[in-house]
Amino acid sequence: MKSLLLLTIPALAILAGCGGGDDEAATTASPTRTTLTSPTATASAEPSETPDVLETVCRDNPDPATNDVNQVDIPNAGDVVASPVTVQGRVAAFEATFRITIFDAAGNTIVDETAMSSEGQTLAPFQKDVAFSVAEETPVCLWVYENSARDGSPIHVRQIPLVLLP
Repeated sequence: MKSLLLLTIPALAILAGCGGGDDEAATTASPTRTTLTSPTATASAEPSETPDVLETVCRDNPDPATNDVNQVDIPNAGDVVASPVTVQGRVAAFEATFRITIFDAAGNTIVDETAMSSEGQTLAPFQKDVAFSVAEETPVCLWVYENSARDGSPIHVRQIPLVLLP
């Protein structure tokens, strides 16, 4: 029994030192946003752009969302998607109404749609298929957010960098 314990402890120490491997999600933070990359992404192809393009396609976030008001489950950061892209998660939006907008790297709007969750003012599920059209693989930033009732500015903004396929 004692020799089994002596063999088990070094093996566990080696496994612990190996880290999480390829199955863990990686998180990188910048002063203006947090980007999640996921090994379970629903990518249909590898992006031809360098990772730097996806890291910078989302501009400064005017009002970063917290998880108690806006959560996006799919798509994942870095996904390569064809039209229509399914956007799914939970949002606590006034009157259950919020926006989904896709911006290209220059900040031009590719798609801007109104969406609804199942309930207002409480974290409630939503799913929306968003159709788009691009002529070539295009790095973009998908926003899920509300418009402020006070001045119409975007609030509770969740940003997800993606690559759109033609």
